[in-house]
Amino acid sequence: MLFPLTSEELTSELPADQVVRTDPAAAAPVIGAADAVAFLSEVGVPWCSGVFHLGASLAAASTPDRLVEDEGGLEKVVVTPFGELGHLGSLQYALVYVRRDDGVVFATSEDAEEGYERIHGDVSSLARMLLLVESKAPDPRLRNREARPLYRRAVEEIEAEMRAVDPAPLADPDGFWTQYLDSYASGMYPRKPR
Repeated sequence: MLFPLTSEELTSELPADQVVRTDPAAAAPVIGAADAVAFLSEVGVPWCSGVFHLGASLAAASTPDRLVEDEGGLEKVVVTPFGELGHLGSLQYALVYVRRDDGVVFATSEDAEEGYERIHGDVSSLARMLLLVESKAPDPRLRNREARPLYRRAVEEIEAEMRAVDPAPLADPDGFWTQYLDSYASGMYPRKPR
C-alpha cells in the first residue's frame, strides 16, 4: 500500500461510525486484488461527510445504512480498456472502481477519453485523501468568511501530501480531485459536525 494507514489511525481522527469497511467474502470476488480487499476489510475508507459511499453489497454487516448506497442493477465487474474493474462505491457523482489485478482506483468520468479516470494508485491513497479532506476541513460552525482561508490552506496541505506519495489524484487538471478541491477551497463542501 502507498500509505501505511491503520484502522487505529482512522478511528483516532474520525468517529468509528464514519469509517466504512467491506465484508472480505463479499469484496474478494468483486475487488479481486488481495491487498486491496485486505485493506478495505481491515482498515476501511472514511465516509468523509458523505463524499464517499460504499456499495451496499460489499459492506460489512455492522455498517450503518447512511454510509452505503444501493447499487441497483449496476454490474459489479466491468471490462474496460484499463482491464477488469470492480465497483467499490461512489464519490459524489462519480462511480468508483478498483482494478482487479493491481488495486488501482478509477472513477467514471465524462471528460476522460475512455470514460474512466485513474484517481489513485491504490485504495490506501483513496482512504488517505478522504481522511485529509475530512480532518483538515475547518470547524463547520465558522462563518464562510472565516473558514475560506482555512480551506485554501487545507487544500495546499492536501495537495502537497498527496503529490509526495501518489501523483494520480491531481495528475489531471480537469480531473475529479482537482475539481473537487477547487470547490472545497471556496468552502463549498463543509464537513458535518462531529
